[in-house]
Amino acid sequence: MQVSEIFYTIQGEGITVGQPAVFLRLSGCHLRCGWCDSKFTWDRKSGSKMKLEDIAAKIKEFPCEHLVITGGEPLLQQQHILDLLKLLPDHYVEIETSGSLDTFLNDVVHHYNCSPKLENSGNKTKLKDFPREKTYFKFVVDSAEDLSEIKEFLKEYKIDRKKVLLMPQGIGKREITQRSQWLAEICKSENLRFSPRLHINIWGNKRKV
Repeated sequence: MQVSEIFYTIQGEGITVGQPAVFLRLSGCHLRCGWCDSKFTWDRKSGSKMKLEDIAAKIKEFPCEHLVITGGEPLLQQQHILDLLKLLPDHYVEIETSGSLDTFLNDVVHHYNCSPKLENSGNKTKLKDFPREKTYFKFVVDSAEDLSEIKEFLKEYKIDRKKVLLMPQGIGKREITQRSQWLAEICKSENLRFSPRLHINIWGNKRKV
């Protein structure tokens, strides 16, 4: 399996924000979002090639059984993920994905953090079929004008608004704070959940946090 990094932190985004978690960040992404904060993962040969047994052993070193598999786009390595999770039967598993690739991991994943790409990313994508009971949809919002596109997306794919989170685009504390102020007001008026970027607020734009 091609691995970018493994680290222990708290989940900074989405429905389990604040939850201590082991992050397995995989290498490779088929998208090229302009505001991506993990461009170092784009090359599928970046990072290190690791044996599944070594990855599982590293994950088990941490005092936590909550695993977040992210990227890049982790669904590019689905068969490896499936085999790895057989070695981690007690872990609660989240997968962070763009939702643009089909998945065959539904039986081993507890929930998906699906982040469909809007036009503000430069990579607007079509949503594949994900189990709605296990999937939360997190939209990266760059400006208030993105809301109309998000509403169209929810209507097209018949997404329950209770499963939707809006997150401010930004990789620095100042820009996230500025966008959070008006985005929070949008979330209030639209009755949608707000997602912070808690790790940025705590540690700044650093790797392995």
